[in-house]
Amino acid sequence: MFNRSQLKWIFLSLVALRLIVGFHFFTEGKTKIEQGDWSAAPFFAGAKGPFAPLFHSLMPDWNYRETLCVVRPAASAGDGSTSPVANRPPVPASAQGYVVDPYRAFGQWDMFLEDVLVGYRLKQSELADRVARFKREVELLSEEIETAQANDDRSLVQELSRQRQQRVELQRKLEKADPLVDLLEIVGRRRDQLNEYLMFATHRDEILKSVDDEDRLAGFIRDGENRSRSGRDVESLRQQIETIKADIRSVRSKHAVEVQGIWDGLEQEMNAYGQSLSSPLESGWTLSQQVPLRKPFELNPSHQLYWINKIVPYFDVTIGVLLLLGLFTRITSLAAAGFLLGIIVTQPLWVPGHDPKIIWNIVEFGALLVLAATVAGRFGGLDYFLYVLFGRREDSSSGKAEGSTPAVE
Repeated sequence: MFNRSQLKWIFLSLVALRLIVGFHFFTEGKTKIEQGDWSAAPFFAGAKGPFAPLFHSLMPDWNYRETLCVVRPAASAGDGSTSPVANRPPVPASAQGYVVDPYRAFGQWDMFLEDVLVGYRLKQSELADRVARFKREVELLSEEIETAQANDDRSLVQELSRQRQQRVELQRKLEKADPLVDLLEIVGRRRDQLNEYLMFATHRDEILKSVDDEDRLAGFIRDGENRSRSGRDVESLRQQIETIKADIRSVRSKHAVEVQGIWDGLEQEMNAYGQSLSSPLESGWTLSQQVPLRKPFELNPSHQLYWINKIVPYFDVTIGVLLLLGLFTRITSLAAAGFLLGIIVTQPLWVPGHDPKIIWNIVEFGALLVLAATVAGRFGGLDYFLYVLFGRREDSSSGKAEGSTPAVE
């Protein structure tokens, strides 16, 4: 069907296509690894179309409702009409029945207080053990100092005296401290700070209004009587919808930054207190890491996005290397095509306002399907040697089986 010249150009074209796509994947992955803090969050945040809610759900607290303590009254503390802090006035509900109530945040803070007590060994029984141990060490060091003085070893006396003074100071600090009371004071102050911010009428009303606007907008898009005439398909209304979404996001993010600062301040203050009662002489959190406060807006291993951020850079590099080498090309091409398909569905071409750059992912998706269909790794790649070792044997054995069939008949 093809002459030698045509076969040569087909061969060179497939090799070039494989190398170009492989080089692109490799450089993309290498850049992400070198960046260090690469995240798919901005990509998921910009998702549009029918799959957008799925991608948004991969992000921690995408709509900031948990961060801003927005809950249904039925899920709120008590009867849902008051704040868990004593003597607070009733909390008005929004038109859709939401309230701002930080009871969940306070529950997490109480668990964090317990973690700090355990992490820095600040419970009363542990403090008593630590004080007793330091007393014994001070007595032992005093005896060693007397021995060093008798031997007239001044340098040793100075070093032992310094160590004894360290233990005496920490012992006194631990004897005077009441960690539970001190930590409760810190938590109480931060609770008041969070309450004052969220219950401030202007802040609360803005937050609840943004929730109402979001629900109404979702209902309009979902329940339109004639979808062909809905705001997503009419340019002017589509722009209005995007403007409303941007305003909602802006209001939420503005308040979320302030609330996140309160969470971060609590974590830093509690850890600073724990470290003040610790010493390099002891092992524990202070020598490795701080006691972490689980925050609704913070990425952690329990979120899918955390693992996506970890895996994708190395996935890209692996795909790139295998395509450049022409090794396992069919499987590699299909895996890469599936990955690109996941990107494409975040910005469907039929959705107004999609990212125009998505067309390049579609082009590369088609190229990967061509590479998979033509097993392009056999052309100037390591798959050729795999085919020589294994593929031809299978072909010859199947050919013999087919040739023997008529004789059997």
